[in-house]
Amino acid sequence: MYIQQEVYENRLRKCERCGKYKRVLYNVNNMMICSDCIRGIAFYKVFSEGFRDPSMRGDVITVGIDLGNLTWLNPFAQAWYYPILLWMFYRDIGMRFTVEDLKLRWRYKTSLDQVLKAYVEEGIFKIITDDEKQTITEGDALKEMLKKYGDRPDALDIIGSWISGLIISRLHGESEAPDFRAVNAIVNAISEYIDSDGNIKAAPYTKTVGYRCDICGMLIPYKEEAKKHVATAHRVPTDEVMNHLREESVSIGYLVKLSDLAYSLKKEGVKPERFFERVERFGVLVHEDPEEPRVVERDGVRYLVVDPAWFRVLVRTRIYERDLLRSRTRA
Repeated sequence: MYIQQEVYENRLRKCERCGKYKRVLYNVNNMMICSDCIRGIAFYKVFSEGFRDPSMRGDVITVGIDLGNLTWLNPFAQAWYYPILLWMFYRDIGMRFTVEDLKLRWRYKTSLDQVLKAYVEEGIFKIITDDEKQTITEGDALKEMLKKYGDRPDALDIIGSWISGLIISRLHGESEAPDFRAVNAIVNAISEYIDSDGNIKAAPYTKTVGYRCDICGMLIPYKEEAKKHVATAHRVPTDEVMNHLREESVSIGYLVKLSDLAYSLKKEGVKPERFFERVERFGVLVHEDPEEPRVVERDGVRYLVVDPAWFRVLVRTRIYERDLLRSRTRA
């Protein structure tokens, strides 16, 4: 990929991909695009490689589920989801799945050839011509996912989520495809809480999981039980028991200002109320702990408790984005 920065003093130029006007554009394969579009390329790069990385695979799937829930009602997105949904159906009934089966049921304006090309290039599908028929089989990436998750009852849900996220992130990196504005808004809003070196500036939201006894190392879930343990098992005086207990907690999310999210959504032309309906209905973006709130208030400011998976994926995105932007040219 060839990238060169061009700065336009005191005037704006239109990004040839998203149509936004910027003072700084980057020449990517002879196409002038903005830093937001560079971020889209980085997001796709991280997402496409993430499922092969054991430390990222679960995060990629979690983000993929949210991407699917965010874009499901979008007619353009449904065209890209349809092949994997039909593949799942044919797999369940044990029938051969062909390109002709797809063509007979295709009702979308988006070119089927374009969609299948993406599925083949991503290793989701492989098309084999046999007896004058084009059979759609599992590509290398899909085979790997089946190998890793095939023994689980929710395997197809996991695989479908991964593919939906992969396809949507791919479209954010392609010049011909329209962006999904809600996805752009989320990526840009959270990225403001991560610096270019991948350091998270958002405050963590923690949950107490128990109390650790410094004497024997036992983790006890409740404070009163922990105090009783230290007093009785270790014969510690009542007024000294807390000296031997350490509160242990885990981070279940990061705090993102609701106002920052709303601003980013409005900037992309997305109605915040519609987005927050999806947060409530599908749990988009937020942590998965049913015992903890999704929205908290600190010093009069309301925050959304965002799932750490989003931050971990976007930390990788920001680092890759930085590497792209710092280089005037890249082979």
